[in-house]
Amino acid sequence: MLEERKLSQNWGWMENTWILLCGSERKSYTLSHRLYAGTELASLLQQAGFTSVALFGGLEGVAYDQNARRLVAVAER
Repeated sequence: MLEERKLSQNWGWMENTWILLCGSERKSYTLSHRLYAGTELASLLQQAGFTSVALFGGLEGVAYDQNARRLVAVAER
């Protein structure tokens, strides 16, 4: 399996292409997903009616900073 990733639209979307090789057979699949900055996601949650929004850099509750491996949002209504 080969994977190619490409960022587009000013970091707003990520396009992934998966290429599966099996002998002489080759299949290619492309998928895209939207990327959100923490501030953008928090703002969208507040606009949707959530009053308390906290951002974390992992499921363990670590800080969302330059070392974060992921973005986790916890919101309450």
